[in-house]
Amino acid sequence: MLSNALKYRSPHQPPLIQLRTSQKGSMLYFSISDNGLGIDLAQHQDKIFGLYKRFHPHIEGKGLGLHLVKLQTEAMQGEVWVESVEGRGTTFTISIPV
Repeated sequence: MLSNALKYRSPHQPPLIQLRTSQKGSMLYFSISDNGLGIDLAQHQDKIFGLYKRFHPHIEGKGLGLHLVKLQTEAMQGEVWVESVEGRGTTFTISIPV
């Protein structure tokens, strides 16, 4: 996810990446936010964690990273979700039981 935050940064401003962690009860939360290109979730929400799915074809990639994040998170009985505004940035959050 950190690699994606750098890879999909906006060409018009310096990258700003924020990492956050918290624990609520028996759940650990980790999020990474950026001010990059963002993703059109209205169009891509149901495909975002799909194998070989890419949403910015002008940037090099294979479409594996987010799929692997989802698989590994689910293997730990966790969840991963995304919030994004196209042109403003993206936040991915992972929750796992501790």
